[in-house]
Amino acid sequence: MLTVDGVLPRLLLGSVIAWIGVTAMTSGANSVTDWWMIVSTDSVSIAEAIAAGDMAQIRGRVRPLRPDDTLISPLRNKTCVAYAYTISTVVQDAGDSSIDSGSKHRSFLISDGTAEIRVGPDADSLSLDMTTNRLTSNEEIIAQTDDERIALEPAADLSGIGDSTNAIELREGTLAVGETATVVGKPAPVPDDARTDADAVMTATESHLTVMNDDSDNTALRSVARGVFLLVLGLVLTVFAILVVTPAIPDLI
Repeated sequence: MLTVDGVLPRLLLGSVIAWIGVTAMTSGANSVTDWWMIVSTDSVSIAEAIAAGDMAQIRGRVRPLRPDDTLISPLRNKTCVAYAYTISTVVQDAGDSSIDSGSKHRSFLISDGTAEIRVGPDADSLSLDMTTNRLTSNEEIIAQTDDERIALEPAADLSGIGDSTNAIELREGTLAVGETATVVGKPAPVPDDARTDADAVMTATESHLTVMNDDSDNTALRSVARGVFLLVLGLVLTVFAILVVTPAIPDLI
């Protein structure tokens, strides 16, 4: 029989593991949904998507809502409407150790000559093609990470980065102004109070939304691989949590 001191730690540990498992499975299910939406929707013109008013895959050029409503990416200094980046130390035989990461996005317009849609993404709806740059000299590392826009979220202490003996890997993806992007979503009428000339809107809050600037097949493959991995991981953690908590249940009855 477990003592009270033994029961509580088991319950706490089991709860934490179960929470991580459920979170992983939820994220995995979302990734599988992204995959299904990409492979099951037809690619149509923006005008056709608006007329149908159903889930569709559209493709067009990106421009900001206003000329000054843009972002500058922190690693490559690209004018964009969305970016994501990671900075990590490459440790041989031990994988990568994250130093910093961050992302930011703006609503934007996408048009293909037939019509125009205002897109309102969130962080989870963005699938950006990432560019990787591996630096090995201290001078390169300091030059490319000495930027006040880095350390946005979360704040990171990069003061000692130049003393590292390991390579530093910089990864950044952007949705640049003028770039061609693919969007999977459901067009909705423009709200009466919206200040835009767009013909319709697509937002992550109204329905499923995926914004990508990579080949849609590649994005779909990444999504389903990530989804299956997270679903399996979440299931394993949930089962482990049950095994951790089960011995404590008789002492609670």
